[in-house]
Amino acid sequence: IALAPRQPGLHYKLGDLYRETSQWDAAFEEFSAEFASDPRNCRASWKLGDVLLLQSTRPEEALGYVDKALAACPDLAEARLDRARLLVKLHRNEEAVPDLLASVKAMPGEPSIHYLLAQAYRALGRGQEAQSEMQIFSRLDEAARAATAARAREAIQSKEDRKEGQQPPR
Repeated sequence: IALAPRQPGLHYKLGDLYRETSQWDAAFEEFSAEFASDPRNCRASWKLGDVLLLQSTRPEEALGYVDKALAACPDLAEARLDRARLLVKLHRNEEAVPDLLASVKAMPGEPSIHYLLAQAYRALGRGQEAQSEMQIFSRLDEAARAATAARAREAIQSKEDRKEGQQPPR
């Protein structure tokens, strides 16, 4: 970055690194630098909103960044989901439902979308739909937990198998 501060993508990658380590201010600064050097970069705009969403601060400002990202890249599924999360957080549930439904289509196996959709439906007085979404959430969440547990068992078994293979013969 010191050698090429305007090189496309550098600030974005550094921002992602900071985001993954929960260094929110540094991440926001890097995504801002990326967006300043390339205002058409919808992913940088989305990440600015995402960082604010993850911090649970300034939801209106976060929504502005996410809306800009979606204006430039309407098929950016992650931004669509963040927009829905922000709208639910802002109690704008009626507006959130179409984004949540689009997110379900784009990421059908993601449990959190169904949970948010259940929240939005409940807030709108659509109890039966909320209950249905909670059932889907529970089923998907249970399946995800079972898959994680199975991967953990496989990793432990693989490690034990390697240990047994490394022991000297008696």
